[in-house]
Amino acid sequence: MPCPLCGGHDVVAVLRDTTARRITAAATVACTSRDHARFGQIVACRACGIRFRSPREDDETILSYYSAVEDPVYLEQEAARRLTFGRALVELEARVPIRGPLLDVGCYTGVFLDVAAARGWDVRGVEPSRWAAGVAISKGHRVHHGTLGGSPPAFRDFAVVTMWDTLEHYADPVRELRRAREVAARGGYLVLSTMNIDSAVVRLLGRRWPWYMRMHLAYFTPRTVRAALAAAGWEMVDQSGYAHVVSWDYLLLKLGAYLPAAARRLRAAARRFRSGDRTISVDLGDFMTVYARATT
Repeated sequence: MPCPLCGGHDVVAVLRDTTARRITAAATVACTSRDHARFGQIVACRACGIRFRSPREDDETILSYYSAVEDPVYLEQEAARRLTFGRALVELEARVPIRGPLLDVGCYTGVFLDVAAARGWDVRGVEPSRWAAGVAISKGHRVHHGTLGGSPPAFRDFAVVTMWDTLEHYADPVRELRRAREVAARGGYLVLSTMNIDSAVVRLLGRRWPWYMRMHLAYFTPRTVRAALAAAGWEMVDQSGYAHVVSWDYLLLKLGAYLPAAARRLRAAARRFRSGDRTISVDLGDFMTVYARATT
């Protein structure tokens, strides 16, 4: 595949996983997928430095899997997701100097829309999963089922566009950032979270880092995300960390991808002692929040 940032073809393979080369089911790309440390091949572009999955499925095939996603586990974890998004929104409001209509791209079941609407934001969403978009719509949110490129004419002039854990899923992230620019108002802001592979924990774990996954197509550093934003008409103005709040039950569920028997026993014990719903904030420095302002 050509480089998703600069379009070049001079790449070198940096990680290989022969056990899982292709996406084979919609569950693989669900938000709560346990397809950890299974990624096929990841290459690095010699020209710009970005890392990305190659080879990969064609764009139409990938979108078809996302459209078919159903993720009931996510619904069980919405309380913890609200805490994650509540913190993210407080940080957004502290750094973004404008208010107005907000578009959440990849809104899934609408949890961030719930949180933002409760704080007075006029919100809309875009979501490729038919099931997830339906859940968000059932809550009363205005959500376009599909992609940003196919959003209706009314989805324009947003003061703020958000992309939470979304950019790494795009086959062409620069194109999606351009589309975000097209629907943003003059002087509007983009706030996104994505993985930061220029971090100590990623270097320490190498191929065992859990977020190397088939559904993640591009892996960013602060430098490469800045370059992608600039290519799409955005100026990166700030960066901070990003913490995921998860329940102990969900954390142990994820552990099951590595130690299934131990995870089952620990989950059973947590439920017996009624501690599974307790939450923990996870921030190892391998995720970042990026704030950008429209430049054109």
